[in-house]
Amino acid sequence: MVSVTVVIPTKNAGERFETTLERIRQQTVESVEVVVVDSGSSDGTVALAEALADEVIEIDPDEFHHGRTRNRGARAATGDVVVFTVQDAIPAGDEWLERLVGPIADGDADLTYGNQIAHHGAKPPDRFFYQYFYPDEPVTLDRSDTADKAAFYLDNVFLSDVNCAVAADVWEEFRFRDSVSMSEDKDFAYRVAAAGNTIRYCPDAAVYHSHDYDLRSLFARRYRDGKAMCELDARDSDSFVYDGIRYVAQEHARLVREGKFRWIPYTLMYEMTYFLSLTAGQHHRHLPRPIDHILSR
Repeated sequence: MVSVTVVIPTKNAGERFETTLERIRQQTVESVEVVVVDSGSSDGTVALAEALADEVIEIDPDEFHHGRTRNRGARAATGDVVVFTVQDAIPAGDEWLERLVGPIADGDADLTYGNQIAHHGAKPPDRFFYQYFYPDEPVTLDRSDTADKAAFYLDNVFLSDVNCAVAADVWEEFRFRDSVSMSEDKDFAYRVAAAGNTIRYCPDAAVYHSHDYDLRSLFARRYRDGKAMCELDARDSDSFVYDGIRYVAQEHARLVREGKFRWIPYTLMYEMTYFLSLTAGQHHRHLPRPIDHILSR
């Protein structure tokens, strides 16, 4: 098996971080290096990383950038394969890394992405999101899937650097771009595939990960996602509205089947906030700059 470096950006990582590091150390892959890039934690994150990681890189909070910070960690990597994850993603089993890295080690893929499962106790909208967008079957993507950039992003939500592995030489060639403020993972995957490389989604390489957004934080996050799509020149696909309606219909059908009727009003507000914020972000250039600044916070 190839050698692996796991890169984790952190800031005030919280109680789950120790479990994340311990689970990484329990993996069946023999050679695993862990590099943590911390951007100004004020809790015990750095001390914990120094105890359980191989290298800790500290940067100023103002230096944090989704792509550039990950590149900083990858530059310190010595492994044949670089794995990107986050501080609150917990491997679902001891074979997570082996399954994620396997297609690269076997020469069947250049870039892989794994499954994400919502943390225990996550709200129904969050659980449904991961069940819907992270399929149970493998997916292979290549240059033929990059003709429609917006469709590439929207149809493959699982392209996330929460759970991602890339051959070190492929990362060296493409790297995350400084010019992309968010959705750096989708941009990276698109450029890798468009250049003729192979991407594999591995459903059995799973981590537990989800966000507990309230409506306000959900709006801000998806507004920034919409802005990022503009940066990447990825307009809405023709089926965007239809796909959204189908998603909401299936989500509420599940709530009814499971008897979770009290969640229906909240879920309607949640999905409306999601759609409106993403759409607003995609059209942010039409908004006054002060309004855009407020909505982006």
